[in-house]
Amino acid sequence: MTQTGRQPQARSLATRERVVRATIDEIHAVGYHAATTQAIAERAQVSRGALLHHFPTRADLVRAALETLLDDGTAEIRSVSRDVRSGALPLADFVEFLWPLFSGRFFQLSLELINEARTDPDLRHCLIPVVQRFHAALDAIWVEFCDADARPPREARIILNLTVNLMRGMGVQTVLRPDPDYFRDLIEAWKAVLPLLIAGPAGDAAFAGPRFRAASA
Repeated sequence: MTQTGRQPQARSLATRERVVRATIDEIHAVGYHAATTQAIAERAQVSRGALLHHFPTRADLVRAALETLLDDGTAEIRSVSRDVRSGALPLADFVEFLWPLFSGRFFQLSLELINEARTDPDLRHCLIPVVQRFHAALDAIWVEFCDADARPPREARIILNLTVNLMRGMGVQTVLRPDPDYFRDLIEAWKAVLPLLIAGPAGDAAFAGPRFRAASA
């Protein structure tokens, strides 16, 4: 492709990126239903026609926004988990990193779309593959995170998903429970438990049941 041909393509990609980022910002600011395509176009500083050129339907736009949101989250989680794995960060810092991620903007936007998908089958059908890819990426990160000699891949995935689900549940509570001390108690308790799950007696006990013994036999 010539330099002349690359310039319009680059502008098109930049416009698409602005629209996707504007969609994320608008949904976060006003909620899913109030985030109109006109308001998103204005926030992105593009015409509504340019928006529709890239995203002919609202579902296309929302799917792209969720893909970007989850890709960003995956990259952050992967980077921090590798720092913990290398010893550059202590395990406790990983928990501290996850808490704002799963109680702030990233989680709030995810929750907004999950809630809408619950009663909108078309939206749910559109978003399920995106979320499945996110969880597959997380599973791969978790397997890298734990020493295989301490925990086999299945156990590693369970331990780290327990951590994420704890953070998600706490994130939901923050909406109607503005109680930082309560959440700090839970975080500190989990920081003490997590090392024992990854390489200690708590993990040995957790995976001693017949379901896990049968899988490892």
